[in-house]
Amino acid sequence: MEPITRFPFAELPVELAFMIFEYAARPTFDQADLYDARSPYSSALALCRVSKVVRRVVLPELLHTILLPDSRHLVKFVHALRMQKAYKEKGSDLHFEYTRRVRKMWIVSHGGNLATPAHSPHPSRTYALSSSESPLDISLVAPILLSAPSLALSWTSLDLLVECLEHAWKSRAATHVDNEHSPLPWSTQTLTLSCTPPTAGTRWERLTDTPQGSAFLGSISHLSTNPYACDCKSHKTNLCEEYCLPQWLKIAPWASFKSLQTVFLPYPRIKLAVDQFALIFTGIDSHVELLTLSASLLRDHSDCIPKEVKGFAEACPGKEPVRSDDIRLNVSDSCIRWYTRDGWEKVWACML
Repeated sequence: MEPITRFPFAELPVELAFMIFEYAARPTFDQADLYDARSPYSSALALCRVSKVVRRVVLPELLHTILLPDSRHLVKFVHALRMQKAYKEKGSDLHFEYTRRVRKMWIVSHGGNLATPAHSPHPSRTYALSSSESPLDISLVAPILLSAPSLALSWTSLDLLVECLEHAWKSRAATHVDNEHSPLPWSTQTLTLSCTPPTAGTRWERLTDTPQGSAFLGSISHLSTNPYACDCKSHKTNLCEEYCLPQWLKIAPWASFKSLQTVFLPYPRIKLAVDQFALIFTGIDSHVELLTLSASLLRDHSDCIPKEVKGFAEACPGKEPVRSDDIRLNVSDSCIRWYTRDGWEKVWACML
């Protein structure tokens, strides 16, 4: 047997070595495995333990897209923020500024710290902070959450956004003398609302009834949701089939979305006779159709938003058929391994 020739990695130019580390650290959001079975961040986390230098190189890749699918992950993320605060206070070289690096953030099923007052007209929240949980440090969460240009939330996490906006609005008033002309304290451009709206409704008034909430909605350029979780048909089984639109589109406060340009609605293309066992445990490879509607189509006709949009017979992978200036479609070039449990997270991380 011939001896194995070891690659002289240490002899590479530093810049090239860093590029290799960055490439290896990129999260594998398009992986075939369930995220619970294999974390898409596993390579980046392993590389962070190699050395301080390598950690600093790969952290931007790890932080670019933050996926927090449940309260447990959010609590761990806040713990990491507390550690970074402590590192900064001590002047440690382990300190790393997260705010400038987070570009996309997904938070599901955390209602924040707000308690519902007895006199409040808003009903209690299923996912509110339990008595056994420590309160989230909103002063740490808000700068990160609001720095992401793309923010995805479940309807049950709406109060967490409300808290972060309130904190940022108060901080803005305290640090700017000319508050009216100071920049808005968030960078959010794309807002994705996922999961089924609560039985009490979408509760838009938690945003529309406050100056910071109204300003936030008024600054959003792109809105997205997953139609399946909003009581619509989830799968496309043939090209000519109609696209069912989420019911909440009819009651959204379109007048508040003053800067809105487009609404994105993804639909996985899955055969009607799909094996439900495979959909849950092994996954189904599926192209994803991304329906794009202009904001004017919805905002200017909010009293007559259609229940569905006619299908595109010419829709093929990699092509973007356009019906009008208001409606167009994009079909993913490659397939995504679709699971009932984390299909939407993959679509969001890879396409939105």
